[in-house]
Amino acid sequence: MIAALYAIPYVGPLLAFATSRFGLPIVVAGGIIFFYEGVPLGPLADISYVGPELVNLVGGRVGREYAAGEKAEDELWEEKIKLAGIAEAADIKTRQQDIDAAAQAYIDKQHRDAGRIADLVSAQKDEDNAPPDPKNPSGCKPDGISAGVSERLDAIGR
Repeated sequence: MIAALYAIPYVGPLLAFATSRFGLPIVVAGGIIFFYEGVPLGPLADISYVGPELVNLVGGRVGREYAAGEKAEDELWEEKIKLAGIAEAADIKTRQQDIDAAAQAYIDKQHRDAGRIADLVSAQKDEDNAPPDPKNPSGCKPDGISAGVSERLDAIGR
């Protein structure tokens, strides 16, 4: 069989070199490089159905490991993004609860203040309608804003 290969014009000298003392290390080194690096396919790897099969067939170990590492890294990033989304949703929910609590506290304070303001206004009107103090000869009311002035201030928005 090997004698028949020597009969083919171009294979004979190539086979003789590959089995020689200098050629054998080169063939072994080429085989190792081919095993690890594979055949560079270039744009052929991008063909829809044929490309992945060609990469599996003649792609090297380095390319397969690179693709596996890239896939694992993508999965890690997807997990990190998912966890970040969950954390952000929880943070938004907490912030919204804080905003709702502050708004409710403000509304409660307005309701409490409305009752106190109504009490003050009625007390002020009672004071304005009170009879003059006999001890005060001028007949002036005590210091403060009268109900009429207060109502006019309310109309313009104090």
